[in-house]
Amino acid sequence: MKKILVTITILISSIFANNFEQNMVILEELNLPKEFLNEQSFKLKYKELSTTKKIQYYDNLIKKSSLNAKIVKEELELKNLPKVLFFLPLIESSFKNLVNKNGPSGLWQIMPLTASNLKLKRNEFVDERLDLIKSTDAATNYLRRYYKKFGKWYLSVLAYNAGEGRIIHGVARATLDKYLDEHPTMYHDKVIKIYNLYIADYTKNKKGIDNLYTIYKDLGLKSGHFDYLYLLKHNSKRDYLPKTSVNYINMLVSFAILENSDRFKNLDKKTKYDLEKVNLNRGLKLKTIADELSMSYEELKTINKHLLKEMVPADKNSYNFYIPHTKVELFNNKISNMKELAVTENKATLEKVKNDTNNKSSFDANKNSKDLTTNKIIHKVKQGDTLEAIAKKYKVSVKKLKIDNKKSGSKLKIGENIEIIK
Repeated sequence: MKKILVTITILISSIFANNFEQNMVILEELNLPKEFLNEQSFKLKYKELSTTKKIQYYDNLIKKSSLNAKIVKEELELKNLPKVLFFLPLIESSFKNLVNKNGPSGLWQIMPLTASNLKLKRNEFVDERLDLIKSTDAATNYLRRYYKKFGKWYLSVLAYNAGEGRIIHGVARATLDKYLDEHPTMYHDKVIKIYNLYIADYTKNKKGIDNLYTIYKDLGLKSGHFDYLYLLKHNSKRDYLPKTSVNYINMLVSFAILENSDRFKNLDKKTKYDLEKVNLNRGLKLKTIADELSMSYEELKTINKHLLKEMVPADKNSYNFYIPHTKVELFNNKISNMKELAVTENKATLEKVKNDTNNKSSFDANKNSKDLTTNKIIHKVKQGDTLEAIAKKYKVSVKKLKIDNKKSGSKLKIGENIEIIK
């Protein structure tokens, strides 16, 4: 057995000789066995993606979406998630914030039902699947939730791609099949019969997903009978996983290995600006905001694609609004003027909203006149930030920052949101 493992290691080393140890880290991060690199389907996909033409194509996609890529990278670092997950949006959407009303949408290609489960708002005013920061937070939380269930990152990724039910069903079947291949006399065992009933019930009725997890955890993890390599070996005949999902993992690992070889030149491309989250007057037109900030309407709309109308939503819900961090000082200087413009524009826009919507979030302009003059900036704490520096940046006092954020001391946490209320 030891000789076989040594032979496998030598074979893997010869194929991926460059950055071998770093490539092993990728597999460890995803909880994949090192023998995965010898899988034929993976080797074919790696060969396809490692051509100069393909690398230039994907590198150019990253270059064109450097802001989106940076948002994803920073979120993964903030949550201490596997770096390899960076390439998921590249596979899902080419790092583009794609719009598809009834199908998957956004950077992470989130389905409408999934969006509801992730508490991403979707209504006539907004589709938060297109909110670059909020959708990235939701998608990474979703992946982490699956990891807690499966205990393996590659299974979490597969569940994200094909759906939890499809993956746990295949995993439970593969676990039971491997066990019976190794213990054929146990086929009529009482527990095994129950496991078979669990699988049959889910296959027919799509019910009892917790029972499938019981098979996976008790027989697969505790007894060691789940093996991804076994699953791949028999997948073509037994259909444990969709072929597209197998390809999904192959692409993810291939991109990460190519990154280790420095084949992508634009991964750390400097962005023109970072995004700064602010809360603006309801009903204010985006064109007006763009004019006040001396930037193009198209650019402002691009970084706020989640807003479906040409104005800041005028209902009672709270939505993120983003401006370039380079425009924060100008924004602070223009707030008063924006308030005046909002009052004027809302006479028309609020009435339109009132007529267009029938839900309980409708409201009249008089009742909410106080809310219409409230502006709030959300500053996400980064390394090196202090309350004093934040106060100076936004031209408010440290005392006001502490009061507005209910802070008794000056301690800040990286990733914490600090509200600056004007």
